[in-house]
Amino acid sequence: MPIETNLSKELPIFPLTVNVLPGGYLPLQIFEPRYLDMVKSCMSQETGFCVVLLRGLNETGSSKLPDHSPIGTYVEIVDFNQLENGLLGITVQGRYRVKIIDRRKQEDGLIMGDSIEQPEEEESITLEPQYENIWRILKEISNHPEIKKLELAINFKNSSSVAYNLASLLPLTSPERQNILEFQSNVDRFDHLNKIVKQLGG
Repeated sequence: MPIETNLSKELPIFPLTVNVLPGGYLPLQIFEPRYLDMVKSCMSQETGFCVVLLRGLNETGSSKLPDHSPIGTYVEIVDFNQLENGLLGITVQGRYRVKIIDRRKQEDGLIMGDSIEQPEEEESITLEPQYENIWRILKEISNHPEIKKLELAINFKNSSSVAYNLASLLPLTSPERQNILEFQSNVDRFDHLNKIVKQLGG
């Protein structure tokens, strides 16, 4: 059963048209002042922020708050550099799922949100024969020389880790990855991944 938690945390919200799953990496180019300040603050305080999938704009009074999925991923900055175009480049890694329960906009335009970490199932389905294909494909992909360079921390004994890492490595759309993120059950994630793998010819 999932581990229940009611602890909330205030986090900066970064709405994007792409998303990242727990364990996955996402390179970003930062240029807006509010996000440059956010990155500076996160790095100095050794904290992260929340990446959420953008759906549109939702006007509330005189302020515009982006319409995004309430389920996102808490990420931490694992690398940064100055890009050739002069912009700041950062790479973030997803740590865990969060649910945004309230939002507000700062004067600089940065959105802050109250978030609650979403629990993952403790049960393992590693021995279920109908999902053997998932483990095989992930092991094959993760053994590729280019993927090995990523130094992914895949726990093959943890069903959530397997599901998220495979979904991160497969050529999925952002909405498809969002489906994986929002499923509450690993069985649902693996059933969905099995359908995707069949569509991809795996």
